[in-house]
Amino acid sequence: MKRLKVEFEKGGVFYARLLEEEAPKTCRTFLERLPLKFTFWQSIVSGHAMVTIPEDLTVEPENQRTIGCPAGTLAFLVQDPPRNVPDEIYIAYGPYFVSRCSYIEMQQPVNIFAQIEENLDELQKVGKRVLMKGAEEVRISLAE
Repeated sequence: MKRLKVEFEKGGVFYARLLEEEAPKTCRTFLERLPLKFTFWQSIVSGHAMVTIPEDLTVEPENQRTIGCPAGTLAFLVQDPPRNVPDEIYIAYGPYFVSRCSYIEMQQPVNIFAQIEENLDELQKVGKRVLMKGAEEVRISLAE
């Protein structure tokens, strides 16, 4: 079982189990590109989630959901040009994460590709810090 290490610049290190059986293409794309650094900020449309828009990184739809994503979910929103939706990566930090919009008819499904399963209280604190104090750089690497 492969795991990702997710490190926030102002503190907070988390380990996410890759869901290689459920999302093999998305996991493979991430593994090929590691390590990665992105700036994450509070999502303005998806509730308890941090989001980034990765440059030059896209995947195909697989293992998609719009609801039922628990805290600790790492998800990839596949671009949808007709709706003007870019590729996005989400880290859900609380129980109220809904992909891309609060209205059912507007939701965009996301690929669920990894899950943080420990220290979720700490992840929620980090998410609230990003919400209140602004964006942070996040480094994602393969855990040793």
